[in-house]
Amino acid sequence: MGEPARRLVGLEPNSQEGPVAVVKATGAEHLIHILKVARSRHVAVDVRTRLPLLFPDEIANCIVVDGRGLNRPPAIDISRRQVTVGAGVDIGHVDRAARQARLCLRGTPAWLGGASVGALLAGGEPGELGLGDGTLLRDLVSALVVSGSGRPMRLGGSDLLGLAPWLGEGLPNALPLLVGGEGRMAILCEVTLHLHSAPFVAWGQVRLPAGRDPLLSALSAARSVITARLVDSVLLDETDDGTLLVVRAATWRGADDRADVCGRTSAAFARHGIEIGSWQDEPKRVRLGLDDGPWPDRNDGALGPSVDLRVQWSDVSAVLDVIEALVAEADPDAPKPVAHRCWALGGEFLRLSVQLGDGRADQHPLIRGVAHIIDAGAVPIGVGSRLREAVRDRMTPSAKVLLTALGRAWDPDGVLSPATGLL
Repeated sequence: MGEPARRLVGLEPNSQEGPVAVVKATGAEHLIHILKVARSRHVAVDVRTRLPLLFPDEIANCIVVDGRGLNRPPAIDISRRQVTVGAGVDIGHVDRAARQARLCLRGTPAWLGGASVGALLAGGEPGELGLGDGTLLRDLVSALVVSGSGRPMRLGGSDLLGLAPWLGEGLPNALPLLVGGEGRMAILCEVTLHLHSAPFVAWGQVRLPAGRDPLLSALSAARSVITARLVDSVLLDETDDGTLLVVRAATWRGADDRADVCGRTSAAFARHGIEIGSWQDEPKRVRLGLDDGPWPDRNDGALGPSVDLRVQWSDVSAVLDVIEALVAEADPDAPKPVAHRCWALGGEFLRLSVQLGDGRADQHPLIRGVAHIIDAGAVPIGVGSRLREAVRDRMTPSAKVLLTALGRAWDPDGVLSPATGLL
């Protein structure tokens, strides 16, 4: 409380405003007690997993819950191919634990940025690595949550009836409605995820010249190999100096099939004028979860604030046009926005992360013009308070009514859904 709390969230010690307290909850019992105190004191609760905050002024007069305390170790069920883990555990730690049982997560962040399981799921984050075969969200089976009214509940579990996790088939299943709510109706405490057989993989990369045409050629080649199920990950790190293309070929037929898959992938890219040289096999210790994976190098600027978007393949050109137009219309007296975009390509859509650079991120032309990006066919991932209003304005009336009703049912006192943070 007081000055230590302000320091934790990133405020100056002599700041006049700040959080009421910063609390590290370690389980559902702690969350229930915190919510009880918040309701009795009429104080909002804000759950975060990264401190200090990019916008610390947003949590003035709130109780900040540090989700990193929800760190139940991964429990692997080999027979059912599932893992149950605390929402505050690093996603990379979960994947390494699964690999020691010859299993893995299908979709994980490609770079070890310290993201937790709960932060990814609650923000609707699809993941980056393995996106060609599906998303992390599709593997969510069940979750232990605490509603805003302080009630613990376990949701999901449709796999017990032989159903896909996200398909209720007419059965009551509130879990898909909560995911993507950013903790505004309930707090994720523990989650259960499906696991998959660990593939035999090899990494290949090539640096492409900067420009729109090389990027579109890489996208076309990538879609062909993803459709043919030769690769599960295609990553593009785009800067002013050029674009780093990183491809992960994958096979489940054994190590002997890996060379054939790499050769067919190289041939597909060569037809688009892109020559992938040598391939690096994944070391056995990495595949068994004993070492971290050979993650691609990422530009240091990628560690700053970003706006993350989900883009359909058919909308790529329109989204690129709008992004370039917004940046071109930026205030000439303001610092020039950085030209750094990171792509992760999937079978159904692309994940685009645009780095915002230094300065006030909320004044960046992409944040101020997010409505135009949505109109072009992109949907923000983990919209956050700065983008939520633009997203809400474009919801259908029925969606607004449904979310408002759910918020009142799950959080009748508005502890998790203050007036400035409606879905």
